[in-house]
Amino acid sequence: MKTPILVFAGLALFLGAVAMPLPAQSRLANQYYHKAQDLLVQSQKTLDEGDYDSAVGLSAQARDNLAKSDEYVATMTQFYRANGYLTIAKNRVEYAKSIDADKNFKNAYTTAVTAVAGAKTALDGKDYPKSIDLSKSAIAALANIAPVAKAPPKEPPAQPAAQPAGPLALPQYYTVRLILPLRDCFWRIAAYPFVYNNPWKWRLLYNANKDLLGDPKNPDLIEPGMRFLIPALDNEPREGDYDPQAEYTPIGTK
Repeated sequence: MKTPILVFAGLALFLGAVAMPLPAQSRLANQYYHKAQDLLVQSQKTLDEGDYDSAVGLSAQARDNLAKSDEYVATMTQFYRANGYLTIAKNRVEYAKSIDADKNFKNAYTTAVTAVAGAKTALDGKDYPKSIDLSKSAIAALANIAPVAKAPPKEPPAQPAAQPAGPLALPQYYTVRLILPLRDCFWRIAAYPFVYNNPWKWRLLYNANKDLLGDPKNPDLIEPGMRFLIPALDNEPREGDYDPQAEYTPIGTK
């Protein structure tokens, strides 16, 4: 009688352990996890019926599927992280191209483009750590680029008296900055006068840019270098990227 008792005790401990919350599997439920749950139900049933050998076999299969589920969750987490960094790097290269960095910062731009291509290849090849490292190197290569002012002509032709310029259009894009001791977040960005002048409008920003995040369901996962679209709040004109040197009329004022 000792053997059935020991088998029963071991299975009870295993069944109780796998019944505890598993945040990773719950977050990324998959075929292995569901298969393990089915096997555990069958194992419990055969255990209740006194068929200890079958119960042990089913529980072993369940354990194998749970291990595969853990491996799947870890792999998908790495994929989402690598894909998020690659998106940031691509956006940064696109911005760099828009300000002629391919001409004014040729070495940095070429380094970033090469790194992004390598990151994409590594991502497709499921080498996620390498993809993340290459994306980060691309972001770092373009960290210090900025628009270069063009030299005015030496003798500009005479121009008729210019009419008073209208107010500067609000920016359409904002690149996340690391501003110590505080750092950018959707709440703080929405509060900027040139964005919405109202932190409570942060969800408008989040919904327009959540696909750029490593985890689109977590609005806290923003990092310096991300380039966010600023949707119009009330059909106000917006264009170009935010320029820290420019003086914008705060939204909501005339």
